[in-house]
Amino acid sequence: MSAVVSKELVKGQAGPGVASAGPLSVVGRRRTRAMLEPEIARLLLVADEDEELDTSTIVREFPTVAVERVERCGADDLVIDDFAWRGAFDFRRMDEAVEHARPVRRLAVRGSDAAGVAVEVMARYQRLVVRRNEASSAPLFDAVLEAHASLFDPTLPLIRADHEHALDTWQWMLRIAPDIGLAPQIAALFHDIDRLESESHERIEHRAHRVLDDPQARRGGERALAILRGLGVEEEDAVRVRDLVGGHVQGEEDAAVLDDADALSFLSLMSPRYADYFGLAQTRRKVAFTLGRLGPVARAKVALFRLRPDVDRLLQPG
Repeated sequence: MSAVVSKELVKGQAGPGVASAGPLSVVGRRRTRAMLEPEIARLLLVADEDEELDTSTIVREFPTVAVERVERCGADDLVIDDFAWRGAFDFRRMDEAVEHARPVRRLAVRGSDAAGVAVEVMARYQRLVVRRNEASSAPLFDAVLEAHASLFDPTLPLIRADHEHALDTWQWMLRIAPDIGLAPQIAALFHDIDRLESESHERIEHRAHRVLDDPQARRGGERALAILRGLGVEEEDAVRVRDLVGGHVQGEEDAAVLDDADALSFLSLMSPRYADYFGLAQTRRKVAFTLGRLGPVARAKVALFRLRPDVDRLLQPG
């Protein structure tokens, strides 16, 4: 497996967690500033002039990203070849290439299936798109993102992964429901906040899903409420976030969209790490439960991202 990364992008590399860059507060501030603005704003499809490329899916799924067809990539582009992406068993080296290249200003996907692979690549790194809608475009949401990011220690691999999952869940929510309101979007960010205390160094997965009225989830909801009140979020929205995070809201549309977004983020982003951590037997149970959670709109999105082959086999009948 290989990702082609131009030499200009590897100057002054830091590790994936940038743990050695300095004190946590400095690291957190730098990563938070980068997170507030889109890092992937331009997507280049590199293909010969006679190649047919259908960009309709990319434009539909990632409307805030400028898609451009070119015949060759530039020296400063982060380049992923379609054969490398589709032939990879794991995405670790590509993840590292993306992390080293941040901020990724121009992402280029190259090959005869550039359009199809680009949809899958963008799904994996959509947290760097920082897509928003009208409800999340106000400066208050910047403050929410900053406060949320400050909770996560990027030097702890599990916590760093949780932050990526939170951002990814938020982006999936906007792909499922582009016009969704403020409170559900904040809830997508905070939905696993309880793990910061209970599972910062070790994951304890003894069940495929949380039970109703989970006290751990309730604590997460209350913590989110306190943070949002401190930021000046309107009480109605803050309480709504608490109820969504704490599991008090069942069967409502916002809760269903949050559940779908969380499930899609697990499948598309977190499932390889989960399989490595817990093994394929537990992953099979988790995948079966996760697929069962998906509503029809979310289920249609499963075809738009690539799973690691061993996890993908768990989705197949039998």
